[in-house]
Amino acid sequence: MNGPKKLTPAELDAMRHQLSNALLMMSEQMTPIFDAADGVKADMEKRGWSPTAAEQVALTWLMGAMSSAMGLS
Repeated sequence: MNGPKKLTPAELDAMRHQLSNALLMMSEQMTPIFDAADGVKADMEKRGWSPTAAEQVALTWLMGAMSSAMGLS
């Protein structure tokens, strides 16, 4: 059996470039969701909720929003 194919330096550079672009795109798409979760937490704290409770609710909201954004729900 032959092992995995050895990549050339040019192929490795191309893969790094593709990965970097994919991570940047993902970051740009997720930023509004994280910002909204921060807003949920801040709004709840302003309404008198404890920081711990507000964090739990915001985390639950964030997990649902991320599942929805990824098409998991």
